[in-house]
Amino acid sequence: MESRDNNYYDVRAQDVKLEDITSSAHNAKILRMLRDDDLASIEGKEGALYIIMDYDSEDFFIVKEGDDWGWLGYFIGRNKQIRDLHLYCLPKDRDQVDAFMEGMKHNRSIEEFRFHHEIEGDSIIERLAPFIIHNTNLKQLRLFEVDLGFNCAHRLAVALIQRQHKSLTRLSLKYNNLSNEALEEIIAALSGYKQLESLCVEENLSRRDQKYYDMLAHIIDLKCITSSKKNAEILRRLRDDTWDENEDLFIADYDSDCGEYFCSEEGDDWGWLGYFIGKNEQIRGLNLHCLPEEEDEVDAFMESLCRNQSIERLDIRRCDIDISSLSPFIINSRNLRALELWNVDISLENASNLAMALSRRQHKNLTRFVLSRNNLSSEALAEITAALTGYSSLESFSVSGNVLIGRDGCVSLGAIIRVAALHLEQVFHDDDDLDDEGLQTLVAALTNATTLQLLALSRNLSITAAGLRALSHLFSSACPLETLFLEDMNIGDEGAEALVDGLRGNTTLKHLVLTPDSAGITSTGWTAFSRLLCDTSSINNTYRSNHTLEHIGDDYHYVSDPFGGPKLFRSGNYSGGYFPCIPPAVVQYLKINKENYAAKIKIGRCHPDIPVEVFFGYKLKFLPLLVSWFVGFGTRKCSNCQNSTTREFQRRELSAVYKFIRGMPMLAVDGQMRLKVAVEGKGNLMNEN
Repeated sequence: MESRDNNYYDVRAQDVKLEDITSSAHNAKILRMLRDDDLASIEGKEGALYIIMDYDSEDFFIVKEGDDWGWLGYFIGRNKQIRDLHLYCLPKDRDQVDAFMEGMKHNRSIEEFRFHHEIEGDSIIERLAPFIIHNTNLKQLRLFEVDLGFNCAHRLAVALIQRQHKSLTRLSLKYNNLSNEALEEIIAALSGYKQLESLCVEENLSRRDQKYYDMLAHIIDLKCITSSKKNAEILRRLRDDTWDENEDLFIADYDSDCGEYFCSEEGDDWGWLGYFIGKNEQIRGLNLHCLPEEEDEVDAFMESLCRNQSIERLDIRRCDIDISSLSPFIINSRNLRALELWNVDISLENASNLAMALSRRQHKNLTRFVLSRNNLSSEALAEITAALTGYSSLESFSVSGNVLIGRDGCVSLGAIIRVAALHLEQVFHDDDDLDDEGLQTLVAALTNATTLQLLALSRNLSITAAGLRALSHLFSSACPLETLFLEDMNIGDEGAEALVDGLRGNTTLKHLVLTPDSAGITSTGWTAFSRLLCDTSSINNTYRSNHTLEHIGDDYHYVSDPFGGPKLFRSGNYSGGYFPCIPPAVVQYLKINKENYAAKIKIGRCHPDIPVEVFFGYKLKFLPLLVSWFVGFGTRKCSNCQNSTTREFQRRELSAVYKFIRGMPMLAVDGQMRLKVAVEGKGNLMNEN
């Protein structure tokens, strides 16, 4: 390109044939509009100019061979209407770059300049500096993929300092290979820019370290590193320590109005998400339901997450995660109390890493540990359970949905329960393909679990009546089991009778959760349950019946307990309409067992004519007890008993007293006479006084 100066362009500007200095009639038209200060029709956005290569659009200046960059820069520099310049390419020829930048730097109308082109910073920053310094209208400056380096970053910082009008509202620097030192100098140069609303800096994850995040944390525009306003607001609350510690954070690839959901989409920066979680001191619960596809994003997120010390509950689901990346968090987090891994696919290697982290953990304060549907093998479970020695606070342990565990897994689990000082309250063994032998092995270990309240064995279809009979050892042991899950299992009449035999004399089990419609229990099995709940053959047998079991069926729901796991609450509606296969008598007895005086109510309902003759030996000493028993019974009668009216209980009370007095008439008369003498004597004494 021949040597040109401003005078060269000024002399020829009005007469130059624009078709000769452009590659197309369309580009010539754009130059004409630039020259004549008429940009209203470009890109639908008045005053916007896009310079791009290899793109088909009638609104853009499409650069091809034949376009003169010197003239293009000159007309941009002289134009007074252009507001936004989007420069997506530059020529390879250095002279053409110089000619273009020499002309463009004279522009004073551009408010937004966006440069997006992979180029060495030396080729543009020095030539761009005069434009930055002297353009008083420049509000937004965006540089993408410009290899700045320290020297170019220094020149950019100097230009920002020398700029008299500190009117920038947005500065965006993306993928410019900025070092921390260079970034620090640019940030310092922005100290006088009071109108700056948005600083967006983004470097490759491999170039970031803790200092990078620390420098930018309180000045970076959160909208630049998130895909939505909701996600930006979540980051702001994490950053500013205004997070509600009662709210869990959910990170998922879907959104929900039920809770604080960070819905991950393209545009969300996982490095920053991990950083703000790692630094936050208020968040208590984290539910991680997705991870990015890129390995470097996963690494950046996990590295920062592992610095958090406030998280008490960590729930990871459906994530292809390398447990070794989570190990530092497990080892060092002093407040972690609940760890749940669902559908994570824990290989033997992952299991070894998890066991190592649990063993090295200084604060063995886990209360809830869930390993559900992770394709755990018996070998993997053996490694993990062995690492639980010393976790005396562990209350809830779940290995549900791991069909590869089998009997060997039960042996491993049983061994750790027997050996370790665990205080388990809940054990979940659903969907594990347990058979009778495996259940017998598990029960043998659980008989010494003096804190166990819930045992889940649902959908273990290989368990038969023989296996259920083994539960009798658990029911008669020191284990205070309150809830037993046997959902979606063909229990049958033999299984029902096995359960009934085991529950005789049991005073702890309240909830027997099964699926009545598919349990295979006929009238024979339900009759056994009816006798268990209320044996009407005698008053003593009624008294010795089971007055604890108050729920049979699947009419229940959970209320979440963040540390010990779900708490079971039945609906309380045993109308029979829910379970038409359950006889009304069984339903009624379950209702009565919810009352405080279930045994008394059953005796009152099933034995209306109470034989008092057996108490004659106590003479009149028993009469006050008899009356008080009926009085108490009448005031606390079953709230669910429709036929037990006050008049009925009064009639029974009078009948029992009548029979008692009739059986011992002389004692009754003697007692009445003594009472009369005592009253008369007291009256005479008062008259004498």
